[in-house]
Amino acid sequence: MIKRTFDTPLGTVSCELNSNFTYAELQNSGAYENGIFERFKTAAYDIELIEFKVKQPFYNGETITDSKCWIWRIKKVKDITENLKIKVLISDYPKNAEFDFATGENLDAFEITNDEWKLHIGTEDGEILNYGAENEDWFPTRLLNTKNHCQEITELNKSSIKTNVPELKIGEKIHLQYLTAFDKQNVETINTWVAVDEHKSELEKWIGIE
Repeated sequence: MIKRTFDTPLGTVSCELNSNFTYAELQNSGAYENGIFERFKTAAYDIELIEFKVKQPFYNGETITDSKCWIWRIKKVKDITENLKIKVLISDYPKNAEFDFATGENLDAFEITNDEWKLHIGTEDGEILNYGAENEDWFPTRLLNTKNHCQEITELNKSSIKTNVPELKIGEKIHLQYLTAFDKQNVETINTWVAVDEHKSELEKWIGIE
C-alpha cells in the first residue's frame, strides 16, 4: 500500500506498509530539520512516514558510507478494524552475500555482508517496545505484556523484519522504526551495527520532531 526503497551495493532494501484495505490517501508532506515526512489517511488510521539518514559521526567518532531510515507513526482515528503490517526486506542481493542475525540490547537486527560491503537493518526489539507501553510513550499501556515482559509483534528473519501492528483503539498511537546502514567491509569496526542501534528519543531529537 505504501512502499519506499533504498538501493545499496548489497541489494535493494524495501520498507512497506500493507493493509486489508487498499485505501491510502496522501494528505500532505514536508520537512523536519533532518528528515522528510509524508502524512497519509487510511480507512482507520492517520499515518506519518518519516524518512531520514542517521546522524554522523557516531558517539565513537566513526562514520558510514550511507543510510536510509524510516519511522512510522500510526494513530487510530476511526472505529474500523484495519489490519496493518510492516515489512522490511532486501532483494536483488549478490550471490556471494551472507546473512546473519545481529541482535543486541533493545535491538532486533540482521546483517548482509560480502567481501567488499556490509549492511545492517534494525528495529527496536520487544523489550523496548514494552518499555514504551509501560510509559505510554507511543505504545498503548493497554497492550503491556506482563507475562513475557516484551512485545511479540515483530518477527525477525535472516533477510527480513515483519511487524504486525496491534489493533488500536481510537486515539491510541504507535511508533515503529526501521534503520538501514551500509559501509565498506572492515572487520575492525561495528559501525553499521552502531548506526541502526538507536533509541527512539535520540532519533526524534536528531530529526527535529517536537
